[in-house]
Amino acid sequence: MILFGGAINNPDAWFNTVSVDGSLYTPLQLGLFAVGCLLWVLAYGFILLQAKRHRAVEMAVIAAASNLAWEFVWGVLLRTDMGVFLVWTYRAWLIFDLFIFWQVLQLGFGQFTNALFKQHYKKIVWSSVVFFILVYWSMTLTGIDTPIGARSAYICQFIISLLCMILLIQQPSAVGYAWTIAWLRTLGTGLISVYMYLHNPADVFILVLAVSSSLLDVVYCRYVWQLRKQAKLT
Repeated sequence: MILFGGAINNPDAWFNTVSVDGSLYTPLQLGLFAVGCLLWVLAYGFILLQAKRHRAVEMAVIAAASNLAWEFVWGVLLRTDMGVFLVWTYRAWLIFDLFIFWQVLQLGFGQFTNALFKQHYKKIVWSSVVFFILVYWSMTLTGIDTPIGARSAYICQFIISLLCMILLIQQPSAVGYAWTIAWLRTLGTGLISVYMYLHNPADVFILVLAVSSSLLDVVYCRYVWQLRKQAKLT
């Protein structure tokens, strides 16, 4: 196995320094992106532990549907051009997220208060997954997305950051691994956002969503920290 690709993109290299669009991936960019991705893998692990031990899912239902759809598209239907390491990181996300999604199906029912939504809960969730798969896949088929799925990823990320913030406000949780999940997600997204700035400095669409998602995640972390402090005082 080749560690670093050469002057052209090599699908067999662990890390590629040249994208299929001709842009360069510097070692710093690859490092930021890879570490950010791995922090999200750890966050997924703690989300699973949270669900198993505390019967609580730190993921909004529709955000989970969107997330699973993106990871299916980029873990199965498509392939990042950054190298084999990141290809399998995307697939690790998908594997973890399959278990998280199962927990969401079992435990996320309470996030809906409308009787009609509760009655058709699983149909709504699965329909959302199919919808987002079509959206994220079509973005690449029509040439809208980047070779690593950055534009669709940040649409997905903004949905996660926004809906999880709303969920936290509506259903406060400071139990178990909530804080660990919060800072791992925030740091992971932050590092990937720095990569986006370095690699796509002129892509205003990506940068707006990256900054917005990162700010929402920082606010989320602060809110969880305040909930932890309140819980200790009571």
